[in-house]
Amino acid sequence: MLGILRFILALLVLLSHIWGLGMPLNLGVSSVILFYFISGYLMGRSYGRFQQHSVRPVRDFYVDRLLKLMPQYVLIVILTAVLMRLLGPAQYALFLNQAIDPLKVVLNLALLPVNYVFDPLAIKAILPSPIVPPAWSLSTEFHFYLLLPLILLLGRVGFLLLIALAAFVQIAALFHGDGWFNSNNFGYRFIFGVLVFFLAGLAYGRREDGFYRRIVQAYFLLYLLMLLVIAPSFGLFRNPWVTELLLGAALTLPLITIALNSKPSGVRWVALDDLLGRMAYPIFISHVLVFFCCEKLLKLTPTEDGPLYVLSVIGGSLFASLLLVRLQAWVEQYRIRRRGFASMNSHK
Repeated sequence: MLGILRFILALLVLLSHIWGLGMPLNLGVSSVILFYFISGYLMGRSYGRFQQHSVRPVRDFYVDRLLKLMPQYVLIVILTAVLMRLLGPAQYALFLNQAIDPLKVVLNLALLPVNYVFDPLAIKAILPSPIVPPAWSLSTEFHFYLLLPLILLLGRVGFLLLIALAAFVQIAALFHGDGWFNSNNFGYRFIFGVLVFFLAGLAYGRREDGFYRRIVQAYFLLYLLMLLVIAPSFGLFRNPWVTELLLGAALTLPLITIALNSKPSGVRWVALDDLLGRMAYPIFISHVLVFFCCEKLLKLTPTEDGPLYVLSVIGGSLFASLLLVRLQAWVEQYRIRRRGFASMNSHK
């Protein structure tokens, strides 16, 4: 039931971005870590199938990822930019009160640059945020996609050294609350640190092999130790996102194991799991635009309309997601036909 898990994680990201909701923990951060792990797991398996079936696996894998993710993303970037120009800045939609110019739109459409809105690697033309604010993490995913074929050329020793280096960078950043190297940028945002989560997911997909199974076990024990012993002992929870990040990292293994072992029985449950899995990505990229529309078109705000606003943005995000799923279905027919083999799961 991996599709249902991904859907729930997308909803948690949505809830974490609602102005003034007052969640005691930002579970959107934990959800992003889980998404990274799931991506490592799925993309490792996906690229393996390209290696089996494609004459040019690297090129075809990259094209496949672009066809899967970019059409919906490009549409949301353009819609958001146009509506912001027509309706003006929002007060309660995350970062949708910024000036829009052609260079910013072009850089956002390129996607990879939108990860660089954090010091010390910030690109000034994108500041203060991507036009689609959560897209910084989508950009991080694309960094991983680009690196994946190279990672798999490293062999076992290279893989071990790389995941150890990424874990070192990521955990070292958690000890710093500010400065150019801190728990927010190198701990949570940039590929240099969070690569550890992608690689752990990649190793999980190969856990039948004792080498990779031991890496997954070491990863789980490391982050459990960080959450329960190291972080409270050294006062790390005062730094941004450390609690949520370590919680997400420690929960990756049990939650994903449960999801994969809880296979839906019956045609309806399989179809529901598939549909919800398809909806997760569109919810992730469209929900801030829905916030904007609720404020500017429906005149709803989280401060004055409370529960009605929350229900409206959730309902609007589900509706927008279903529309994007239908639009993407046209691209999916070409995507599957082009690569010449069916998906392991139809929403991947």
